[in-house]
Amino acid sequence: MIDTDQDPESPPLQAAAAAQPVLFLLPGSLGYGASLAALAASIREMAHVVPIRYPELGKILQGQDSVCDMAAAALEQISRVQPRGSVRLLGHSLGGAVAFEVATRLVASGRSVTFFGILDTSLMGERSSAWETLSRTVHRVRSNRVTASRMVCRAFAKAAVAIGREADLARMIDRRAKGQFSLTTFRLKQELQEVLRAKAYFRWLAEPKSTLPISAVLFRCKRKKMPQALGWDRAFTHVDVVPTAGTHTDLVMPPYLTMNLHLVQKALSQAYSPAELPDREGDCSRVPTSKSQPNRTSVQ
Repeated sequence: MIDTDQDPESPPLQAAAAAQPVLFLLPGSLGYGASLAALAASIREMAHVVPIRYPELGKILQGQDSVCDMAAAALEQISRVQPRGSVRLLGHSLGGAVAFEVATRLVASGRSVTFFGILDTSLMGERSSAWETLSRTVHRVRSNRVTASRMVCRAFAKAAVAIGREADLARMIDRRAKGQFSLTTFRLKQELQEVLRAKAYFRWLAEPKSTLPISAVLFRCKRKKMPQALGWDRAFTHVDVVPTAGTHTDLVMPPYLTMNLHLVQKALSQAYSPAELPDREGDCSRVPTSKSQPNRTSVQ
């Protein structure tokens, strides 16, 4: 309430949010963190943003370790928040894959998806070279995006998953923690969870996919020698490709968040029906016109 300057005597936030279109935000492998929370806060005047939660590490180790399992968890949350009507989805990185599985099930059940936004998810399955990975890591450390301790934790998690000992690592972490909070064990669990989710994403890429009879908007970072639609033109009847600032890892972080926010707002406002627009004319008017937008490419 402090953050939104809401008067304690005014209606609850839930009641105010109920009058807005709902936008389900599907995060990447890291989950819903500070950067996506900032994005959600920035567009809350246009939509009631609901972040989706994926199965956590314990459930992943018990077998809920696929993109389809994440989609099933997302569908349960969507049905609880919005049991009827058209659905709006915005997926970041891994979230783009989960959103596609969610949309596939929604369309099959007869529900419409009026907005499908993809924040730089690729269907091409490209992997960075060792030099690109090293360069990116050095840049992130120098810019304080990550710490050395986190990189060590990530290396342990990757090594454990590579040899199939992720469950053993999780048990070791729990034994060391002994029910008490430890920053190191917390980081190890987070990194192990992220590595397992990323592994699920690459498995999903190899699976066959149907073409959905809906349109999508791809917010695409600059990538060398990659197709314009990053493979999504095979998954939808129509794709709008919108170039964004920043890289895959920081397009929703300052300073790029401010630049890319207007692109998301513009695309989202175009998905509103005429009945939804009148109360949002002030919000949409703050979004730059198409003249100030990067070139948008339509892909059939």
